[in-house]
Amino acid sequence: MYADIECKKNSTVQGALFEISKIDEKELDVYEDYPVVYKKHYFTYYGKKVMTYTMTKKTSFTFPTERYLNIVKKGYIDCKLEKKYLIKALKA
Repeated sequence: MYADIECKKNSTVQGALFEISKIDEKELDVYEDYPVVYKKHYFTYYGKKVMTYTMTKKTSFTFPTERYLNIVKKGYIDCKLEKKYLIKALKA
């Protein structure tokens, strides 16, 4: 299981924005195995160009490993995101 964004009408996605360079984006592409495992989506948010990755092949939900979940939880803390959305997603 990996955290991913899925389209759902009338839904929102929590996240954090990071300013990255073109070099950073190329390095992320390698790390995320773009375009094989992930594809990119670009959109504008408050006048800024934003990019996100989503998985190319969706899989059914499986509970994440404890290690992976701890990384996601740390991201929620570091970015001051509301944990209730993570808890809700884990109950899906």
